[in-house]
Amino acid sequence: MTIMLRRSRSPFQVGVLLALFLISIMSALFFPDVATSTARELGAGLGRLMYGGTAVAAGVALAGIWRPGVNGLLVERVGLISMAFWVLGYGVAVFINSGARGVQFGGYMLAVAVMASWRAWQIGREARELATVQHLADTIRED
Repeated sequence: MTIMLRRSRSPFQVGVLLALFLISIMSALFFPDVATSTARELGAGLGRLMYGGTAVAAGVALAGIWRPGVNGLLVERVGLISMAFWVLGYGVAVFINSGARGVQFGGYMLAVAVMASWRAWQIGREARELATVQHLADTIRED
């Protein structure tokens, strides 16, 4: 019996996570200089928290990408789910504060939240497949 495992991660995903990580860190550290008008309306504390939360979530997802096995997948999934919530919150804040002017950027943030959620769902499927293969391999070794 041959079992094929698919890893659906792409260089695009890694690039987006890396960009969000770097941009969010810089935005949190240099908030007054780089914050968007929407982030400034949230206030320095909440704005830095939002950028910092996005940076930590992207960093956790990146750490999971480079860890092997099921544990790496699950770490990546935790980071993506967290990032989905942070960028969803930011997207909603953009819509509330900017109205129709915020459709483009708020829509982008909502799209990132949907993509992160979709990837987290894929990871759940991949982790189940990998756990099954590991269980089968352990069973075969015991025999």
